[in-house]
Amino acid sequence: MIFSPQIHIVFNAKETHRITEPLLQNPPHKLYYFTACIQKTKQKDPNLQFYHDNTQILKNKIPTIQIIHKEIDYVDYIAVIQEISKIVKIEREESPNATIYINISTGSKITSIASIEASKIWGLEYYYVYSSTYDPYDEGPVHKGDIYIEKPLTFPTQRPEKEHIQTLKLIDEMIQRRYAKKQLSKQEIQDAPQFAYLKDLVQKLQSSGIIDLESKHKDIHKRKSALYMKVKDFLRPLSKTLEYIEISSDTRNKKVMLSEKGKKLIQIFHYLN
Repeated sequence: MIFSPQIHIVFNAKETHRITEPLLQNPPHKLYYFTACIQKTKQKDPNLQFYHDNTQILKNKIPTIQIIHKEIDYVDYIAVIQEISKIVKIEREESPNATIYINISTGSKITSIASIEASKIWGLEYYYVYSSTYDPYDEGPVHKGDIYIEKPLTFPTQRPEKEHIQTLKLIDEMIQRRYAKKQLSKQEIQDAPQFAYLKDLVQKLQSSGIIDLESKHKDIHKRKSALYMKVKDFLRPLSKTLEYIEISSDTRNKKVMLSEKGKKLIQIFHYLN
């Protein structure tokens, strides 16, 4: 496998060659090196010595490499994919044609899953490294011997529609603005009903350009009615099929709430749509 000299992302583990060998074969100009920090148990990475040794090897062999160290929760899927999206945003703002590679061999199962899905969503490259010798009981690196680099075959990921992500973010912003004016504490905000009014969302969807209404109706009431129906059709899959939102059954002043699934999607796409 031949890499262009671009950006790599790796996750620390009890490994040397699986992390360093792909980089030594195809030197990148920048490396994001993640180490573990488990928030729930307050655990730090038990393999920090490997991080220090690996980065020293890379600095000695590739003097021009820029290594950026970051901590990440290895069991928090959203934190991992969100941090990857932040890197993509930063790097592609600097260089739109930047190629970003992720080593999915190390870290945890969660970091590997998040890395593969992030790669499919934002057009990154990922690779898997294995060796001719595996010894989990050795005090040194688990993998030794000859190193092999492969890109696993996986099935496509169905990315959420851009307009759906924008709508969820818009609803979230409307909810946050409702409580920002009331000077409530964080606990009071958490305890308060989290919703936006559907009638307000209709106007916001039109003014933001997410919904475009081409109406020949000269009567303003008919135009409003046509817009309302178009928004209802647009929101139906978000509530019925995808279950990103919930719409109240109120006859008047219907409310729109984000489901837990919708809230998580906003977190994943916090930095990028």
